Amino acid sequence: AVAMLQKSLNRILSEHRAWSTGGGGEGRRAHLAGLDLRDLDFRGVDLRNADLSGSDLTGSDLTGADLRNAKMTGVVLLNAILRNALLNDVDLTEADLRGVDLLGADLDGAEMWRCNLMGCLIEPETLHHVLSCRKP
Repeated sequence: AVAMLQKSLNRILSEHRAWSTGGGGEGRRAHLAGLDLRDLDFRGVDLRNADLSGSDLTGSDLTGADLRNAKMTGVVLLNAILRNALLNDVDLTEADLRGVDLLGADLDGAEMWRCNLMGCLIEPETLHHVLSCRKP
């Protein structure tokens, strides 16, 4: 079942890539809101401007994925890998980021209101920057 879902996902990602890079109306935007996407391989994929809100990405590998400006409100990323991912201007409001690996991720401009970051791997400077913490 996971292999079949991965195949369908690869088609959707291909269409999304054509939409985001094409300008001629080719492809279409990825709408993956509310889907069960657990344990899937998203390494290096282009999901700029995609809608992933409310999806379950538990255990998925998003290493190096481009998620800039994606809508990810309420997403579940329990134990997912987002190492070196581009998360600029991503809306992660009320996302479950427990145990997520965010080392090397770019979170500049990300909205992280009411996120659960328990056990999350993240550089302190990155976390302080995204949460707009002031140095004492």
